[in-house]
Amino acid sequence: MEAKATQKIMENAIITIEETVIELVINDLGKTDFKVTKAGKLLKNIPAKLRKDKQVIALKENKTYLSRQYSRTRLSLENAMVNEDEFSAQEIHNMMQHPIVKVMLSKLVMYVPEKEISGFYNQGILTDATGKTHPLAEDDVLLIAHASHLYKAVEWDIYQKHLFTERLVQPFKQVFRELYLITDDEREHSTRSERYQGHQIQPKKTVALLRTRGWTVSMEEGLQKVYHKRGFIATMYAMADWYSPSEAEAPTLEDVCFHSIDTYKKIPLTEIPSVVFSEIMRDVDLVVSVAHVGGVDPEASHSTMQMRAALADESARLFKLKNITVKERHIFIKGTLGDYSIHLGSGQVSKNGLSLSIIPVHSQHRGRMFLPFVDEDPKSAEIISKMKLLSEDNKIQDPTILAQINS
Repeated sequence: MEAKATQKIMENAIITIEETVIELVINDLGKTDFKVTKAGKLLKNIPAKLRKDKQVIALKENKTYLSRQYSRTRLSLENAMVNEDEFSAQEIHNMMQHPIVKVMLSKLVMYVPEKEISGFYNQGILTDATGKTHPLAEDDVLLIAHASHLYKAVEWDIYQKHLFTERLVQPFKQVFRELYLITDDEREHSTRSERYQGHQIQPKKTVALLRTRGWTVSMEEGLQKVYHKRGFIATMYAMADWYSPSEAEAPTLEDVCFHSIDTYKKIPLTEIPSVVFSEIMRDVDLVVSVAHVGGVDPEASHSTMQMRAALADESARLFKLKNITVKERHIFIKGTLGDYSIHLGSGQVSKNGLSLSIIPVHSQHRGRMFLPFVDEDPKSAEIISKMKLLSEDNKIQDPTILAQINS
């Protein structure tokens, strides 16, 4: 139905009033915008005198409809990846008839578990990161690949390189999504994860964050996410009263467990699907980094560091920077005026151990730094911006930065 409604809108997407042509266009991210020309000249906005015209008002309403559809589609596709929803090749073909879905889905890596093949879909064919093509049968079952699938197939880094080489911007974090694997300590404990134990969090902020990601508040158990189809519940334990403000002391996280819906017995972490485990840990990590207590961010998780390290490596390759080394938690830069390190968690810059104060990239400049996903990630953009700046320190003109480097 939405595809038909969109096609109808796009059939009437151009109006001409006197010499002014106003066109509704879907850009390469799937977002809708106006293209306005007058006598062949491109205008920034719709002329003021035309804004109350009935045709223009109708076109604006259509733009609003398509913008909402973009948000719904983006969320639906991300949920389909997280839930490992299955699609037949024919269903994917039908979805591709929708202009907004087509733009988004064509930039996502699809995966056929039975054949262990992956790639970008186009006209019944998957093309992988090496350029190899895989024709699909109508009854082939596809998933929107999760970082976990690509990691297991030993293709994760190949797709990361491909996104930078082709400058592909995905509708959400897919290839560069943080991946959380079970640690040796968690295998030893068997049924519980204590990786975030001891972190103090703000109850109201935590509940608000997790509700948007499908979690619910249980009076007895704390915060839970129910997987009805899979038959288990994920629970995040913390000594807290989630229904009232915690005046005395902020609650402390304890552990994360999975229970059977039927028997309520704890399930060993190794029996939890890797995608589900990773996404639950990603949610808890978000809480720890955003809803923590205190003015200083806790150190970013190992998964976030790895993702930023991969971004730094690929950005350096894209910019043809030969003086960058990424090791463990830092980016090391051999500049003309000195040697620097940038922490992959905090973004803190130091020169020979001395901290440098470099103001983070402002939100309006974020778009200038290429990131291969649409998601807001100011910290990653800030770190890559600082890396680019310091790798070419001989071009820096800001006197406050130069004074610190030369001191």
